[in-house]
Amino acid sequence: MTDHHTHIGQFYDIYTSPSELIHVMDSVEVERFACSSTTICEGNYEKVLSEMSELVRLAVNRVLPVLWMLPQMLSDGGLQRFLDSGIPWKMLKIHSQLNPLAWQCGSRRLQKVVRLSKQLNLPLLIHTGESPGCYPSLFERAIRYNPSVTFILAHGRPLDETISLMQKYPNVLTDTAFMPVQHVAKLCHFGLAHRILWGTDVPIQRYYSRKEDIVVYYKKRLCELRDVVSNEHYETIMSNTI
Repeated sequence: MTDHHTHIGQFYDIYTSPSELIHVMDSVEVERFACSSTTICEGNYEKVLSEMSELVRLAVNRVLPVLWMLPQMLSDGGLQRFLDSGIPWKMLKIHSQLNPLAWQCGSRRLQKVVRLSKQLNLPLLIHTGESPGCYPSLFERAIRYNPSVTFILAHGRPLDETISLMQKYPNVLTDTAFMPVQHVAKLCHFGLAHRILWGTDVPIQRYYSRKEDIVVYYKKRLCELRDVVSNEHYETIMSNTI
């Protein structure tokens, strides 16, 4: 099983170290996991590089490092520092809620990131949601004109827009991070199980549910998914990977 959406680093007043995340992954028997550092939101490049380097050292054959892009990285030399770090990046990420204007469709910054995804042959993870700048349809033009780039619509919200884009474009995937399991079932109903990536956003739940153990939460999510999809669809989702 691969978890395609996990984090280390600082998230408001909660900090998750590389070793803490690995402990969670071990406890729920996750073989591989894609991970980015939420510390990037502070703009602290050195700390992020240190965290990600430590994670790679501790889980070299398991982690899929995700390069979380900030708009300023394209102009302040930050991007090159990350690319030259020796970290084997497996995915790029932009957070359209944090930077809605920078990543709006047609912007030069978005075009640069899409070109970089194409050049490096890496999928591009895009945060989606119902906040300004986050609607999946806003990225349709980039998706349509870059068929060789794999776009992952994190969270798959709103669901109807996500389904529409997945039906139109074979280069669009989604992940299950914070996605209601009923939405996962609906995606399966539309024949899209083979393009759903298992992801949890762990350990972000620690911020919202302070009393719930993260391992307990993880196992509960797996059970909830099993309850609403067929065994075939469950196994398909769990075996999908980038």
